[in-house]
Amino acid sequence: MRKSSGAWLWSASTMAMLFFLAACTSPNDAGRDVLPNDTDIKGYYADSFGIQMRTILIDTTETYRLSRNLFGNYVDDQFGHLFAETYVQSRITGSNLVFGADTSKLTLDSLVLTIDLVNFYGRYSDPIPLQIFEITDTWPTDSSLDSRASLIADTSRELSNGYRIDFSQLPGFYDQISIRLDDVLGNKLLKADPSNLVSNTTFTNFFKGFLIRSKPVSQTISREPGGIFAMDPRSLKSFLKLHYKDTTAVKEITFAINDNCERFHRISRSNLAGRLLDDVVNEPSLNPTYGCVQAGALANLYVGFPSIKSLDPAIINQATLVLHVDPALDGSIDRFDPPNEIFLLVAADNKRDPANINVINSTATYNKTTHEYRIPMTNTLQQVLAGDINNNGFIIVPGENGITMNRAVFGGPNHPTLKPRLEVVYTTVPRR
Repeated sequence: MRKSSGAWLWSASTMAMLFFLAACTSPNDAGRDVLPNDTDIKGYYADSFGIQMRTILIDTTETYRLSRNLFGNYVDDQFGHLFAETYVQSRITGSNLVFGADTSKLTLDSLVLTIDLVNFYGRYSDPIPLQIFEITDTWPTDSSLDSRASLIADTSRELSNGYRIDFSQLPGFYDQISIRLDDVLGNKLLKADPSNLVSNTTFTNFFKGFLIRSKPVSQTISREPGGIFAMDPRSLKSFLKLHYKDTTAVKEITFAINDNCERFHRISRSNLAGRLLDDVVNEPSLNPTYGCVQAGALANLYVGFPSIKSLDPAIINQATLVLHVDPALDGSIDRFDPPNEIFLLVAADNKRDPANINVINSTATYNKTTHEYRIPMTNTLQQVLAGDINNNGFIIVPGENGITMNRAVFGGPNHPTLKPRLEVVYTTVPRR
């Protein structure tokens, strides 16, 4: 472990005290009366601690009733073919909804689903064929919905009329899309028995909602085709609107998509074999060249410092874990941005799961200029030395885990230029 003399550490912190005592004590003797005669407390800087690293694929994450829902698909050279699909309800406003006194005089004009898009990941300009189906499954009552769950839908009738999300001829990413749905569904709602429109309970039992997904993109479009879009299910710009005529009067009814709606999204991956993520997950060594994280609970990172206990006894004044992102693996034109934030949690005994998923010990924001995260660890490592935290290592997870797909490729302990680094400034403590 490389060390350097820490005299400079004391200069700033003791200058005021020396100045104060100078009036009654020789500068050469100041402070000697409070220190053991045979011991000097010294400060050190070290950054060559051994670091262990392992990439861990995760089964599931919570996606039930989050602030964002994901749908679409894209191909990532390093992480495989990623898919997301959203299951969402719509609701009536009020109760005892009536379209007209005489249903025989009602004529459908159109049924339009409008979705508020708030973000994308991948290539938004590639045309992506959308698929929308009617959910026929009963929503579970125990809220046991996550990123691996699914509900049965009627896939025999595709409702989007061949709609494609296509911004290729537009100057940028637009935040709202409107899709005219199949008239069969429009007439089902318009001619519904009044008993199905009494309340949201009866309505959502009659019409259980939508499955929104996309057809697999083709790699003939580009090397990294497709994208995954994030919709805001709580926005006033997300809704279902029925346009119709009652005899000759033109009318419309809006079915809300809001925070009260049941919703979740499913995330899956294919074609992983032989890609970088597959290699690092199956790396037997804790000294890999790369480590990865990906939001959506797709990949977490284990980091351990087995030699940190060699500092016991010591006082850690400052500790920072530096993780370097390899920008060469961010996709063309930085298509696959790293997560804006990552969280550090204490690892359980299996060194695979967090000891407590609800306790975040530290966070770090991505620096796009230096391509790195700097994770403060002063208090956490001091607790390790004090025995308050077991020296099992730590689990790093992406921020906004359930509502984004952002991923990062870190240089591992075996990387020639992007090794992770634990920077520690510490003070020795005499053994008793």
